[in-house]
Amino acid sequence: MRPRSNLSRILAAGTIATLICMAIFLPEIAGIGWHVAYGPSAKYRGWRIPVPEGWFARHEGDILALEHMLHFPIHEDAPTVVFLSMHMPKNLKFDPAVWTRVQRNIQNRRGYRLAATRGVEMAGTPGYCWEFVKRRDDSHWWITCLMPSEDLSADFSGAHSFAEAFYAILPQIHRQAGKS
Repeated sequence: MRPRSNLSRILAAGTIATLICMAIFLPEIAGIGWHVAYGPSAKYRGWRIPVPEGWFARHEGDILALEHMLHFPIHEDAPTVVFLSMHMPKNLKFDPAVWTRVQRNIQNRRGYRLAATRGVEMAGTPGYCWEFVKRRDDSHWWITCLMPSEDLSADFSGAHSFAEAFYAILPQIHRQAGKS
């Protein structure tokens, strides 16, 4: 009878250890799983959007969201990037100063202050980004980037430590073959 109780203890300890390891490494497992299933990028409205390692993508209606799972997200939200079509009229001239005022007003109501603006390259064309910092938590950022010539926007929300991962995505965006 003793060997069976030892075997039960070993199996129980092994099961507990496996569950603890899975909980600790869940973000890595989810990110790897997504990349194994879908590859290094996600499709969105004729675009190929790179998905960084450790991140995964999901479609929600007319948006594509990239998310990085956190180990223990008790007090903070997971960093998220959302891609949207802008649907701007073709005859509308894009004016960064006007958009700066619009973005500042929107984010001000949400508790953010404008920290900086930044020119970027998105999919080989010029883009514009506005960086906002949460007033009561300067580690939390909201970054809005627009690529007016292609009617594409990208918004980042999360800890400042993930902002460069977001910016690294933008120049790698490209049209899917045969799409325009």
